[in-house]
Amino acid sequence: MTLDAAPAQVSRTVEAGGKRVMVRIFGSSGPSVVFEAGRGENSESFVQIARQLSRCATAVLYDRPGTGSSGPRTEPVVLASTVADELDEVLTRAFVPPPYILVGHSLGGLYVQAYARSRPRKVAAVVLIDATTPLEPPDTFVSTVLPRAGTTAAAEEAGVPDSMAALRSGPPFPPVPLIVIAASDHNDTPAREALWRDVQARTAMLSPKGESVTANGGHFVQTENPQVVVTAILDAATAAGYDVAACR
Repeated sequence: MTLDAAPAQVSRTVEAGGKRVMVRIFGSSGPSVVFEAGRGENSESFVQIARQLSRCATAVLYDRPGTGSSGPRTEPVVLASTVADELDEVLTRAFVPPPYILVGHSLGGLYVQAYARSRPRKVAAVVLIDATTPLEPPDTFVSTVLPRAGTTAAAEEAGVPDSMAALRSGPPFPPVPLIVIAASDHNDTPAREALWRDVQARTAMLSPKGESVTANGGHFVQTENPQVVVTAILDAATAAGYDVAACR
């Protein structure tokens, strides 16, 4: 089957937390694969992957409030628990059935970890893409490029410390298949790159079914090396008991 033959997307708007949220769904069968973008980002970087997965899964993209085609966000601080609550409402209102394979990039990885810890029975597997993790040493990987004040990215960044603390003290990560992808090149020193890979490998150990993978290239693995992400999702789905042979 060619990519062009994959099922067309369906777009709909739902309400979550009193906010308007745009959802795009690719495919209509197989496991529900839900994507969470990074800080202040919309879901556009996952479209190519979602189209490919639509052959064997239901791939769900959504723009968090304040990003992409969704409505605005007014809170000055956004916590991972808030995003997890909103995501759960989005999936319910969009009629996407659990359990979910959650895929989170960067700060979106912290958000899907919050969801998985708070709603373990709704989660089949998790894939983290060069993700923020509560196992990071404090203040070690703080970005030197801060988002502009008043933006959604700034509000999400402001919530990181409290969100990290909540995950460290909250429920454990569920024993589901977990694949952690670490990018190899952040234009940093060799020592810090090695530390990042170590943190990612330890994050994979949060689940007895976890494993870590290194992707050549930079932070946006889903656009620079999308096949690594596709393979990780399919491997996670297979480990969770789904037949995704049509996407292989």
